Amino acid sequence: MYLGRDDFYQSRMLLRFPLNDSALDTTTAVQLILHRADSAAMSFVCRPCSTDWNTDAVTWRLADSVTHWFTPGGDYWKVDVGTGRLESDSLVLDLDLSELDSAARHAFTSFGLLFFPQDTGFIAVHSGVSQATAPRLKLNFPNNKSLTLNASDDAHLVDTVRVGGAPALTVGSGVAFRTWLYFGLDSIPREATIAKAELKFRPDIKYRRSDTLRFGVHRLTEPYNPKGKNANFSSSSYATLSYVVSADSDSVAVLDLRSLVQFWSNYRDSLGACDSNFGLLVMAEPEYSLQFRFNIRPAGPAAPVLDLLYVLPPKDRFFR
Repeated sequence: MYLGRDDFYQSRMLLRFPLNDSALDTTTAVQLILHRADSAAMSFVCRPCSTDWNTDAVTWRLADSVTHWFTPGGDYWKVDVGTGRLESDSLVLDLDLSELDSAARHAFTSFGLLFFPQDTGFIAVHSGVSQATAPRLKLNFPNNKSLTLNASDDAHLVDTVRVGGAPALTVGSGVAFRTWLYFGLDSIPREATIAKAELKFRPDIKYRRSDTLRFGVHRLTEPYNPKGKNANFSSSSYATLSYVVSADSDSVAVLDLRSLVQFWSNYRDSLGACDSNFGLLVMAEPEYSLQFRFNIRPAGPAAPVLDLLYVLPPKDRFFR
């Protein structure tokens, strides 16, 4: 699960535990246990969720497949039951349930907790997939008795409504971001053989959970306008790159697109224009991999360029 925010999107977390209202009647303390999955740190606040949700269907706008949240991003009681900072491998947080009335208490036991990031950046938190590091709730009782419960449901909600205002092109996994690029190639002679075609740019990395970021290039199969993000593209990539993040973060990504440019050059209309060239998508490979995100600058020395080299067949000669 991911928790965090920046100028363009944010992610909140939901956790629910197998509780009933009476489970809290005799507790002396309630503790939340979380495990960090990467090296980032994050401050957060958690509040009781006030609407039922389905872990398989919940999104930023929907609590389940048909029910909208009253407020996008999740409904909640405005009572902070926990405020903490996850910066070590794990965190044990004492929850304060003293301010919960009966309705808020029922919301906590039935619908769980909604987590809000307090810092800029993103952090990965282990979900219930791993039993050893699953989110837990520890109920303490008199006479040194306790009960520990693993989360029964977990999810993260992602808001990307502000992405359209981003000043840079973005590529990312986990939360999928794709960048469309178009290079006009009509000036290449029809009879040319493409000897070299390399897409080059310097990624501006915003978040990563691995030292190697894998992304690739897909060919659009129809015009980008007017469909935009819904334009169809080839399911298989023409080139992929396992980009190793360097210590100085100044290395250039290079993808070999010779076969793609040759394809565009071969298929032309009657006037010689590359009518099969609708541009390309740069996207994560695969998009469900460990979350990363980087920007591609639209201008300047880090901007994408297509470095081309082509050769022409020898001219016919007539000797007498």
